[in-house]
Amino acid sequence: MQKAAFFASSKLGALYLIFASLFIISLAIYVPIVAVMALMALILLGVYLKHPSWVYFVVIGTFSLSVDKIFRMQVMGFDSSSFYKLLILFFILPIFLRYGFRKEMIYPALAVGYLFVQSYFLSNMPDKMSPIDPFKSFLGLVVPFLLLMVNFSKEINMRIIRVLAWLPVFSLVAGFILQQMGMLSIVSFEISGVNRLQGANIAAHLGMLCFISICVCLIEIRNKHHIILNYALTLTHFIILIQTGTRGPLIALIPIVCMYLFDHVRKFAKGRTGALIPVVLFMAAVIVMVFAQWDNYQLRQESKGLSGRDSAWAFFTNRANEHPVFGQGLGSALVANDGSIFSGFVVPHNEYIRFYYDGGFVGALLFFGALFFVYLKVYRRLNSLVKPYFLGMILGFLVYSFFDNTLSTMHLVAPFCVYLNSLYLTSSKQHPEPEELPKLAPRKEILQ
Repeated sequence: MQKAAFFASSKLGALYLIFASLFIISLAIYVPIVAVMALMALILLGVYLKHPSWVYFVVIGTFSLSVDKIFRMQVMGFDSSSFYKLLILFFILPIFLRYGFRKEMIYPALAVGYLFVQSYFLSNMPDKMSPIDPFKSFLGLVVPFLLLMVNFSKEINMRIIRVLAWLPVFSLVAGFILQQMGMLSIVSFEISGVNRLQGANIAAHLGMLCFISICVCLIEIRNKHHIILNYALTLTHFIILIQTGTRGPLIALIPIVCMYLFDHVRKFAKGRTGALIPVVLFMAAVIVMVFAQWDNYQLRQESKGLSGRDSAWAFFTNRANEHPVFGQGLGSALVANDGSIFSGFVVPHNEYIRFYYDGGFVGALLFFGALFFVYLKVYRRLNSLVKPYFLGMILGFLVYSFFDNTLSTMHLVAPFCVYLNSLYLTSSKQHPEPEELPKLAPRKEILQ
């Protein structure tokens, strides 16, 4: 009976595959891009049925690609980025059904859900917005916070952390392959004369990946996990980051790098002279790289300054003050620019102003309060050695959010949420385990 059931299920699975293949072939004739995405979804579905966690690793790997840059499409108001997020949602929900989810990490997703409901019933949505716009913004915001809730085992989360440490390298490798295929260039050329490394992303997104991966590597070094490899990756990511010509991630990394330097100086003060060797080598390499790219940074500073952010902040803040309590609804910031400022500012490049604009005081306080609760939960679970590094990372992220789109850019907020979850699930002690003293043999045994 078991063999008969097995063969019946095999035939049924083969039948599904045949129908799916015919469907994809028919799509390839009329909509090639959708056919490619459907084929990828089918392959990932097959892998998921056998090894669900493998698909999660693939999803993390896709953070190193700017999907909307590689595939350009627009169907029923949804672009390639929206379909990418829907695809992630498609694979994450079954993982919840199999592994469950962490209830203590649900609050940011609930806060985004509240903003979605508030947009229709309490916010003053502008006439330019269509009824589907809040849903599109909700989808883009909630998917990363669902990744915050996945309940994998400690072993799987350790592997996830190792994958996160390689994301900038993955971007460069994917960018090189796509460049050989003639789909994009691994380097962007600005009018100011600056060449910026971008990999399979845009330069700003590659810089965001570097920020996350450097934080991951420094915390792994403090945890004494694969120290030499993580030092090598940290130096590699700094080289990539400086080649991107992006200033934001460098500023955001200052708190955690200061924690790292303070930690090693403290060890040196306690008599561990070898503690200064990696610090000296690390700082020397960073200084050399910065000076090598100094001309490019000077050109960008002279030509762009704050890149018009000060004008955008003033514009969006004044518009947000018109409806300060409940805001103007999710996605309303995307249609706010009426030509008064540079057309490239579809958002204010400041997440605090953006959520104040979309959700008002009520929505913004609820959302950032939910994030603070998650930070606190993770912090309390960490051992005392890692806590200063974690505070440095969070402080850097908060600073980064002041002048860039951190919480609304998939390439930063998604790996950030994944890392918070993995860090929480792999840290189970508040203090490091004390060293065990050797047990002395009983006096009778010594006499014998």
